[in-house]
Amino acid sequence: MSTETNQRKRSAGKHIRRWSLILLGIIVLGIAGFLLMPAPVEPAVWSAPAAPSFEQDGPWKENSKLSSAELVTDRAKFPEFITFDATGRLYTGDSDGKIYRVAFDAEGKAQPAEVFADTQGTPNGLKFDAAGNLIVTDIQKGLLSIDPDGKIEVLATEVDGGPIYLANELDIAQDGMIYFSDTSNYGKVMFKEIAENKPHGRLLRYDPQTRQTTVLLKDLYFANGVALSAEEDFVLVAESYHYQLTRYWLKGPKQGTSDLFAENLAGFPDNITRDEQGHFWVGVFTTRLAFADYMHSHPWIAATMSKVPQTLLNGASAPVKHGLVAEYGPEGELVSSWHDPAGTLYGITTAVSQGGYLYLGTAPGGSQGVHRVLLKP
Repeated sequence: MSTETNQRKRSAGKHIRRWSLILLGIIVLGIAGFLLMPAPVEPAVWSAPAAPSFEQDGPWKENSKLSSAELVTDRAKFPEFITFDATGRLYTGDSDGKIYRVAFDAEGKAQPAEVFADTQGTPNGLKFDAAGNLIVTDIQKGLLSIDPDGKIEVLATEVDGGPIYLANELDIAQDGMIYFSDTSNYGKVMFKEIAENKPHGRLLRYDPQTRQTTVLLKDLYFANGVALSAEEDFVLVAESYHYQLTRYWLKGPKQGTSDLFAENLAGFPDNITRDEQGHFWVGVFTTRLAFADYMHSHPWIAATMSKVPQTLLNGASAPVKHGLVAEYGPEGELVSSWHDPAGTLYGITTAVSQGGYLYLGTAPGGSQGVHRVLLKP
């Protein structure tokens, strides 16, 4: 081998080592800069309770009750909430702003879905009032009313002189009062809020007579699903990030106060619906994320994670592929849980008992389309 060739190889080796050291230096400086960069939040310390076991006997024990779910329609990709009109037609919103209507034939078979309205936002909660108007909580547009012809009216976008940040879910009392959640002043779902672990949500009430909105509860940990009791003496609101259902008393000696209705759910509770027996059905968007629980008790980890761009953390907060619904009695007792451990159906946001079926909806990140299972197979 010639001297000239050896010199070229040595020169190339020096260049490679030099650039490797420069690259290593850049990486080290980047890591150091990231660690020294101030965190955008100051996380609160919380020791989350140990998650319920799916293996032990009891109402949380794993089963396959949801594994036989049949598709009703996939026209709505992510049907966050599901409701029915007086004639039994199904309504659900999608993340692109459209609200779909599905009729059923005499044998109960779903007919092709049709667009009922388009809010140009993101309709989540849906419920018909006594006049036949579809009341909608839209996370971008606020509280809306849609008449039978699809005409949209904005009911509320502000409360106490400030904005309603993220109108999420609702229920309507017999006197027309609308109870709904304002999920978070972050205005959208962000991993940073999970890391911060501080309450930013509210429970609101809209009076259609005065057209006034008031705050009933504040400082909720990601206020989500809302449902009235059968006697309408209390209203429930899900606090997703603390795995609990909070009860606000509307009547009786505890009127105007709140307490815990159910705690230590096996995941993040989303929407709540009530059936004819007065039982509450809770869609669980994802089973517990071990890393999130660990992060809450180690705030330095939470602070570090809060610096990471949201786009890089979307996968970290994606739902576990395990479908889950919980059924609670009127006193807060867990009656049963419904599972799809195979994860064909997952990311469940809502479960509605209707006509012998349990109708199931999902949100972005989960499986797609409206599904249903027989309540008594």
